[in-house]
Amino acid sequence: MIRPDPIPEVENMKTALFSPATLLSRTTQMLSTSCCWILAGGAILTPLAVQGAPPAAVSGDEATAAEQSTEPTATIQIFGDAGTLVVPADFKKAKKANNIIDHEFSASAGEGEDVKTARLTMMPASGGVDANIDRWIGQFSGTSKKVKPTQETESGKWNVYVVEISGDFAERMGGGPFAGGRFVKRSDYAMIGAILVEPDQDSPGQPEFAHHRQYFVKMIGPAPVIAAHGKAFKKMVHSVGK
Repeated sequence: MIRPDPIPEVENMKTALFSPATLLSRTTQMLSTSCCWILAGGAILTPLAVQGAPPAAVSGDEATAAEQSTEPTATIQIFGDAGTLVVPADFKKAKKANNIIDHEFSASAGEGEDVKTARLTMMPASGGVDANIDRWIGQFSGTSKKVKPTQETESGKWNVYVVEISGDFAERMGGGPFAGGRFVKRSDYAMIGAILVEPDQDSPGQPEFAHHRQYFVKMIGPAPVIAAHGKAFKKMVHSVGK
């Protein structure tokens, strides 16, 4: 077979395309365009970033905060479906101390060995708003005792009374909620309590006490814990009429 003579133009093209200098230049160009672009100011932008890079790693503290923010919130029904309390995720469900209490939660503040915990209880009660607030105030003593003015507001048709007290708290150990047991003094304690008064149900057949039933929500514990969760507590009790 007779091989045709090479065409000069083709040979020159092959030489230009596959010369070492050309290959090196093309390789450098490919790497610079497919690997990364260096922008003004030294910032580096990769094609992966343009197309959507995988999520960046999250530090432990950031991950914990994200988990807390997405944690489901509990809802508490009051007197059947008369009202609903939206409980923040920072208030953790706890075992009830007795059967008079409807629901019990705990709230904490601090880190490591410095963690302190407060007790949050919910229960129906009676006896009048002023009388119960006076009783709560009487549970505190000491030269550091402080009582803020009672805040009276409305949430929907519910009346909400909030009281804040601090000082030395007389905690009852054992016995029932109103009698028995012994008292232990807890220094530097505080309470934020709320009395939720149900709207008039307009039920002529029901006794008077059934028209404006009362529901107590109290958080008692070390003062720093109450201070840390006071805002969340107030938001929770004012969710009752929404």
